[in-house]
Amino acid sequence: MTDNSSANERFVELSWNESEKSTVLSSFYWGYLITQVYAGQMAHIYGGKYFLAGAVGISGVLTIITPWSAIHGDVPVMCANRMSQGMAQGFIYPAINVLLSKWVPKSEKSRLISFVFSGQIFGALTMFPMAGHLAGSAGGWPAIFYVGGVLALVWALIWSLIGANSPREHESISEAEREFIISSLNNTTSKKPLKIPWEMIIKSTPLWTLIIVHMAQNWGFWILQTNIPIYMNYVLNFNVEPTGFLTIMPYLVAWISIIIFSWISDYINSHSFMSNTNQRKMWNSIAHWSGALVLISLCFNTSATGAMILLTIALSLNGGIITGFMANHMDLAPNFAGILMGITNSLANITTILGPLIVGLIIRDNNNSDQWAVVFLISAGIFFTGNLIYILFGSAEIQSWNDSQKTNETQTRNNDENP
Repeated sequence: MTDNSSANERFVELSWNESEKSTVLSSFYWGYLITQVYAGQMAHIYGGKYFLAGAVGISGVLTIITPWSAIHGDVPVMCANRMSQGMAQGFIYPAINVLLSKWVPKSEKSRLISFVFSGQIFGALTMFPMAGHLAGSAGGWPAIFYVGGVLALVWALIWSLIGANSPREHESISEAEREFIISSLNNTTSKKPLKIPWEMIIKSTPLWTLIIVHMAQNWGFWILQTNIPIYMNYVLNFNVEPTGFLTIMPYLVAWISIIIFSWISDYINSHSFMSNTNQRKMWNSIAHWSGALVLISLCFNTSATGAMILLTIALSLNGGIITGFMANHMDLAPNFAGILMGITNSLANITTILGPLIVGLIIRDNNNSDQWAVVFLISAGIFFTGNLIYILFGSAEIQSWNDSQKTNETQTRNNDENP
């Protein structure tokens, strides 16, 4: 698309400069930031099914018209397209959290949540090699967007036909399965949407802890995923081919790790080896503190092979976040899981927007290993500190305001008794 070495030379390559490329890429995140909290509210009130289908479907349409936007509309139209995609995709995680809070039995919680969230990794794992083949095909680089967009539309249609907001609304599952899921939730989710207890949510220490650790994750993962390949290219003189095996390998190992971690987590939970809170903190520590150690190790590494091994280790162990803080929103308040995810994901996205600006201020010369070391050490500190705060103040205990109606009734009764 913007690379003159594209496999199919019949298709126009876009001569955007680095500033224009950055503007187009960042426009997605501005849109993504805008809709998160609103998406959580809407999914809470109306259910996550159609918001999820709509988000994926709209993204599919916008993906299909991306080549036209880039070629005929240039940077301004492309920015509008990307920002619109961000706004649409801002509904995805809040809607998913609302759905999972209604559907996931406690005994299978880690496995099912991990299976769903690992789809993002699996998507990258499959799309990277597919993109290379499509770019070299008769369709050229636009085919990448056409195929991706059509797949999104097909998924949205299938989900609209077979999905449901909750077991109570699903027509195909057996009564035994329906009862099993509902009873396993122990009345932690309400049949009808409750009034959102904004004041108690904002004052919640576990929520602010989640915000901090989520911000640390977004920063650290962005450094690992985006900047280490740049570092390897300029400092270690090793170009990681975007569609090659070395790019795919960390994601493959990460996807496998996520599945393994989830099974271990449910096994620990079923045998009550440790509390749910301690489990969340343990898995998150594996993810974030291993990432911190990898980033520190990169400061002393001089080998491309060593860097690739370290990157693979970091990305694979980072899968611990799913059985760590990513599942924590549903622990705290199943009734408001989508809203909590909208809040933390929205604020955490700020680090993704500011990241390129901050790194750009530090790294003036891409070939300077000392400047890269500063970035890696700062990022290691963010990983370490974010998880330390999570260990000290995080919780997986269900919060009293999860049942906001009951909480309000209690407060009213106390006020009547103590005028």
